[in-house]
Amino acid sequence: MANNILEVQHLKQYFPASSKKLVKAVDDVSFSIASGETFGLVGESGSGKTTIGRSIIRLYKPTAGTVTFEGEQIAGSLNKAQAAKLRKDIQMIFQDPMSALNPRKKVGEIVRLGLDIHYPQLDKTEKLTRVRKMLKVVGLDSSFINRYPQELSGGQRQRVGIARVVIMHPRLIIADEAISALDVSVQAQVVNLLQSIQKESGSAMLFIAHDLAMVKHLSSHIGVIHLGHIVETGPTAELFANPVHPYTQSLLTAIPSTNPLAEQNKQLTDYQANRQQYEHKAMKDLGQGHLVLADGSWPI
Repeated sequence: MANNILEVQHLKQYFPASSKKLVKAVDDVSFSIASGETFGLVGESGSGKTTIGRSIIRLYKPTAGTVTFEGEQIAGSLNKAQAAKLRKDIQMIFQDPMSALNPRKKVGEIVRLGLDIHYPQLDKTEKLTRVRKMLKVVGLDSSFINRYPQELSGGQRQRVGIARVVIMHPRLIIADEAISALDVSVQAQVVNLLQSIQKESGSAMLFIAHDLAMVKHLSSHIGVIHLGHIVETGPTAELFANPVHPYTQSLLTAIPSTNPLAEQNKQLTDYQANRQQYEHKAMKDLGQGHLVLADGSWPI
């Protein structure tokens, strides 16, 4: 517990669909991230992954539950100092790099923005030096400083988004489907870049994705989310070697194999559930940090 940089306990994020109906996007989710580690959050589209990330960074105000960052509660009301620390020390890389970048601003201005807000003591020369250095880190030269986002490729835009985040030296990076919109060759480059930056900076990372193979490559721990509930979580090697929840098993069978014969003969499994089935269930400890959501409809 003492080594955890982030503790999420019983997080709920509901949205009103009408005067009488609530959409329970995230319902009673708990997990933790240790300092310097990558926690992978994986699940199908609409499962609540992105909502969790946005609730942590306070783009949404959590309906209930606690979010503790570096020992400080950030899910409730924040004073000015707490809000400033949160915006500086937790940064988010968004899925769509084009919509996340201001088309009216040049790349240099976009990357420098955080420095302008949180490091007013730096002069223009120092800020420019840091921007150039950070662009070099993400594989872009100084000529990109005067370009606009619409002049860049998708991979280049995502690199700008990463530079804008990492220049702040955040304690926690939330990567929300940060590679899903990129070509496969560019995905590998961006993933290697994230790993390199994390290793140098010591930042923790919440890596949100629907690609289990990529999550396995990046993460030391994984949480599997389905219909707003985390159904299984544990160390990556343990979860892949011993998947218990049928939804986790169904995701693993969907991972493509490099063996064409194995791929041809593979039996896909399908798991159907509803939100009510998961409500009021508790996580069962299977040992070695492996937890699964207990459910009477299938054996553990």
